[in-house]
Amino acid sequence: MIDRSSFQTVVRFFEENSDEIQSLDFDEYFDILVAYVQALFDIGAYTKHVSMADVVIEASIINNVHVYKGINLYEKTLFQKSASLYNLQRYDESIHILSELLKINPFEPNYRAFWIKNKLRKKPGYLQVLQGLSISLFFATMILIGVSGFYIEPFKPEFLELAYALRNILFITGIAFIALADGIHRLSAYIQVSKLIFRSKEKLKMG
Repeated sequence: MIDRSSFQTVVRFFEENSDEIQSLDFDEYFDILVAYVQALFDIGAYTKHVSMADVVIEASIINNVHVYKGINLYEKTLFQKSASLYNLQRYDESIHILSELLKINPFEPNYRAFWIKNKLRKKPGYLQVLQGLSISLFFATMILIGVSGFYIEPFKPEFLELAYALRNILFITGIAFIALADGIHRLSAYIQVSKLIFRSKEKLKMG
């Protein structure tokens, strides 16, 4: 009997005995398969987990396994697959799975929170432009500080007040661009997921 708390042992056992395991009756095979896929996720073998999660989902559908040890295995496996995709930086695929989960169960707050987390990782074009502008403004601020200290203050003190004012304007504008970009991005994500959840709840009400 293998120790299921030792994830590396579970993975090694399955991969070394895969042919024999697949020849077992379904209940025994499925039990070991689920433990193996869970172990892949727990050790961070995300690429392999994404592939093998589909095997669990397919087997559960074909054999009509909706609840496994008191857990909705279909939703759990899909959610963990989305997490693996997130860790692989495959955000679009993760969002797609989470969107499907929210259509099935729009009342689960974890799906909503993780959907938003994925969406915020994706940087749209306008966000990159605004962040680029803010970085340029910060560089300009640093240059102006240097010019003020090494040239304006000792040689052109009459322009020092203007230089300070311009420095503050550049710095504040840079911060404003970052805050604006982040705020728009977050608001867009919250609006999109809220619309998705609303539509899903309405469909469930209609049966």
